[in-house]
Amino acid sequence: MKKLIVIAAVAAFTMTGCASFDGKYAYVVDQEQVAKAENLKRQQRNVAHVVWLNPPMVKQQIAQQPKE
Repeated sequence: MKKLIVIAAVAAFTMTGCASFDGKYAYVVDQEQVAKAENLKRQQRNVAHVVWLNPPMVKQQIAQQPKE
């Protein structure tokens, strides 16, 4: 019974995630925020090595292909 509930929950999350996908936009790493962190690391001695677990993302519109 517990296995069935887990499978149903995973399926529900998967279906809702795929249904809400908008093909007009893509998320890419925000290079400005990454550059700020890298510059801060170079300028100050007490800033340690920066490791991004969840890098800052920015939403960008995908270029449309011309219709033939």
